[in-house]
Amino acid sequence: MTANPLGFAGPTHQTGRTRHGWSKALQLAPDLYPGVGGKRFRATLLQRAYACAGGRGPAPMMIVDAVEMLHAGSLVVDDFEDDSLTRRGQPALHRVIGPARAVNAGNWMYFRALELATVALNDPARSAALVGRFITVARQCHEGQAIDLATRIDEVTPRQAQVTALAISRWKTGRLASLAAWCGAHAAAGDAQTLQAVAAFGCRVGICLQMKNDRDELCELLDGSNRCDDLRNRRVTWPWAWAASELSARQFAAWQHRLRRSEEQPAEFRALAKDLLGATHARAAAAINSRLDRAIDRLSAATGGAREVGPLAAVSDALRITGKPTAAEALS
Repeated sequence: MTANPLGFAGPTHQTGRTRHGWSKALQLAPDLYPGVGGKRFRATLLQRAYACAGGRGPAPMMIVDAVEMLHAGSLVVDDFEDDSLTRRGQPALHRVIGPARAVNAGNWMYFRALELATVALNDPARSAALVGRFITVARQCHEGQAIDLATRIDEVTPRQAQVTALAISRWKTGRLASLAAWCGAHAAAGDAQTLQAVAAFGCRVGICLQMKNDRDELCELLDGSNRCDDLRNRRVTWPWAWAASELSARQFAAWQHRLRRSEEQPAEFRALAKDLLGATHARAAAAINSRLDRAIDRLSAATGGAREVGPLAAVSDALRITGKPTAAEALS
């Protein structure tokens, strides 16, 4: 981990309450600190891309922290925009320090990510390319979030649900995962072909990550969680997109009507989640697993066998869905 990645040097910020150099003003949650919270999916993807492109040992930690910082900032802002109750089992930051300070903290993390990226490499030209990539991806992620916020699942046709779910996933989760993979290969001074191949792989795997995240929120709701942001906010998610291909237009419209009648009642949301999962388990497994297989095949083809892609492809294993439904889905 980068020494003091948050950039706070003052000794007053090194207390137990503000571990790892937390700013008392920002009050960032410990789980948002680079290298501490979350699944570390992007960090792992970056490291594997670094190795795939010929890098030896660990990837430069400053680049890893920059990607993690950008992601963490997006979580803070997303939680505020979704009015989420929790994040990683803890109260969402805007519910702890208020919306204004939380948005300020999330935005600050974007700029700190750029600052880290600026000094992560010694070569000025390669550093400029890295920062440019960060800026482009941050813009694309915001454009994907705009689509997410502006579109409601109860107001679209079945076809629109499928197209919109893909667009949101590609421009949000896909682009950020693509950035992580590209940064790893770029840090290893990979050639243009390798950079393009691992970036495309990252985007494809990122889409699958969003698919799984959308599905997991419904599973967790049935397992007793109160987090139901997607249903409460009527987001266009992959379970709805899969349902759109499984149900008749009339059935799909009936489920949209059920969502409108739910009025943020957990029991109603759980009943709808149960039906969504039950109707789409086979479709979800096929969609995620087949996309992962194609991503690996295209990565191998794009590198022409010149690179060992096995370790990078192994990142996708955690996203696969087995043939058996979850306990929650089995209740359907």
